[in-house]
Amino acid sequence: MFKKLLITGAVLAMTTGVALANSAPYFGISAGEQTNTNKYFNYRGIPGQLFVGYGANVGQGFYLAGEVIGTFGTGTIVDNGMKSTWGYGLSIIPGIMISEHTMGYLRAGVIRTQFQPKTTGSKAVSGGQFGVGMQTSLMQNWDVRGEYTYSSYSSLNGAGGSPASDMFTLGLIYKFD
Repeated sequence: MFKKLLITGAVLAMTTGVALANSAPYFGISAGEQTNTNKYFNYRGIPGQLFVGYGANVGQGFYLAGEVIGTFGTGTIVDNGMKSTWGYGLSIIPGIMISEHTMGYLRAGVIRTQFQPKTTGSKAVSGGQFGVGMQTSLMQNWDVRGEYTYSSYSSLNGAGGSPASDMFTLGLIYKFD
């Protein structure tokens, strides 16, 4: 069964490049500000992110990408001293070309973040992530991206609720041809 899935996936991967025009892998780095004040937590931080993805124009003016994200140095929950130290996620990014070099896009994904309470051991919590952004070319193979992302996590047992955050980031992307 696994062998059949592996062969099917390999054939699909080899033929997808033919069907999708202007497809390319990319990687990037971003930094920004993370904040949220909700019923349970007062959140502050400066997140850094490394990401890698694969995107393609899938039709006249439409773009689609898949992206894996690693987040570090995320934030401190001010009320109880809890920190979110690192995380990772997987997103789908559909976009619309606004001009030849500029794209508006949405982000939908799942994330997992490591929270470290002040007094007890750390705990990884999963959640959902939704965002909106704009990306434009700086020069050949280099893009800049600005993004707003909202993340909502499942409950942190013993911490009094479910954390959520608003994150604004600015990123630099290198696209392979």
